[in-house]
Amino acid sequence: MPVVLARNLSFSFDETEILSRLSFSIEGGEFVSFIGPSGCGKTTLMNIIGGLQKGWQGELSIDAERISLVFQHDTLLEWKNVLENVLLPFQLKRISLSESLTLRALNVLDSVGLKGYEYYFPHQLSGGMKKRVEIARALITEPDLLILDEPFSSLDIITRERLNLLVKRLHSTRKTTILLVTHSVEEACFLSDRIYVLSPLPGRILDIKQIGKNPAGKGKPMNGLFVLSEAQQKVNSSIRREVQFLWETETEKPIPPAAAPLPVHDTATDGAGHAQGKRGLPTRKQILHYTKTHWSTLLLPLEVVVLFFLLDFLKHALGIPDLIFPSPRIILKKFVETLQNGTIFPDLELTVIESLLGFWIAFTLSMIVGFGIAKFKFLSRLLMPYFIGANTIPSVALAPFLVLWFGFGILPRIVTSVIVIFFPLLINVIAAFRHSEERVQYLIRFYKPGKLQSLFGMEFPAALPGIFSGVKISITLSVIGAVVGEFVSGHEGLGALVNRAKANFDIELMFVALIWLIMLGLLYYGAASFSYYWIRKRLLTPPPRLRQPFSK
Repeated sequence: MPVVLARNLSFSFDETEILSRLSFSIEGGEFVSFIGPSGCGKTTLMNIIGGLQKGWQGELSIDAERISLVFQHDTLLEWKNVLENVLLPFQLKRISLSESLTLRALNVLDSVGLKGYEYYFPHQLSGGMKKRVEIARALITEPDLLILDEPFSSLDIITRERLNLLVKRLHSTRKTTILLVTHSVEEACFLSDRIYVLSPLPGRILDIKQIGKNPAGKGKPMNGLFVLSEAQQKVNSSIRREVQFLWETETEKPIPPAAAPLPVHDTATDGAGHAQGKRGLPTRKQILHYTKTHWSTLLLPLEVVVLFFLLDFLKHALGIPDLIFPSPRIILKKFVETLQNGTIFPDLELTVIESLLGFWIAFTLSMIVGFGIAKFKFLSRLLMPYFIGANTIPSVALAPFLVLWFGFGILPRIVTSVIVIFFPLLINVIAAFRHSEERVQYLIRFYKPGKLQSLFGMEFPAALPGIFSGVKISITLSVIGAVVGEFVSGHEGLGALVNRAKANFDIELMFVALIWLIMLGLLYYGAASFSYYWIRKRLLTPPPRLRQPFSK
């Protein structure tokens, strides 16, 4: 029985016919390529064979216990190193990562030329190296059928040819049945035993080119170069002549945007260079990158000193009245006095409590509501109009109502802080989860992990950058929310301190309160940045069993 047998296989999407009555068979150990114009349904066909796409018509039988798929787009998990990415199929199936499995992964990495890169992370690899990791992940399960869906389309020509040589060598040694989708006729001729030429939409088989497995037909790479044999050159020329006529006689129909059954958006990886290098040690390049990135932070104290003397000079040079702007030296003296006598601490403590409580309440609510809206469209249609409408009301206008409803205690100030934070954080959380789902949806649909494993092992880590972008913004807004509440309903806190100082014409104290508000914002932002760095570092650190895979 053939490994893949299709009879009259068809597929339509929203009344648009994508594939039309395809019939073909693929024997065990064959290398078969499908070529055709963009949008003719090649990827859809691979998704059907790989079990990712349902709703097809006709007959399809697959005699393969293990199927692996190398996707067109980058599907490596950036928070896992090379070895962990290769072992991902076993992890998602909750198979214990034994020493024998780790040894197999290392051998596969060696076979694709990545020995010594086991503990590198995706952002430390080139495009060709990333694709080799994906090939290794596909081979680790020892598949009976390997599907390659335009795996090299985004690579430069030299890297692409090197990977073609690698795939050719792997096929000759492993005898795995391989299906390849490609736009390159030369690539198909160089690698394949048989080539199917598809028509424009709807995809039909226009021609079949048999190259064969015999040495005279396929030949061998000349001195390790990507060079077609004489027989392959004849097939290449024949395909080009025939498809030029066949495709010109076809009526090409544009594929509608909704007809792409599995959209994937290419996303830029973080590449911040903060992850540890091989064996957990930072490389010289990473150290230099960190220094260049954070040089402004190191110069911050110097900038503050320069700003202090500049403002002091302008104050006296321009003769600015003390009622408008007191001398920076007097403000600094007042700042030190409030620290020494402790009068600033009750107001500071209350503002910190209000802002942090407001932030954590808003963060918890936005994570729950944002995840629900990102996952369920009906919740988005039901709730988002109300959130958008409520966000148009200024928090200053709401503050009097909160005093009326909750009194003059701490509660209305916390609620004000929650209101200021909630909507921008919610939008970031929704975008982060939707973006993360798009990034990992192919892996989820192919490997079919459990719901919790999919959420906490793949979607949530992929959403972390987006979530923390919202956290960095909203945690500084929490100070604004608390101060707005204190302006309206409080007698304590930094906002209330500004009101009290203004009533007593204590301009220096007003500026002291402003300085503390600025410092709180910087402190909160720094804490959020450090938290993300710490979490990311934990994610980008291999577990102990993968750092030392063998015992002596």
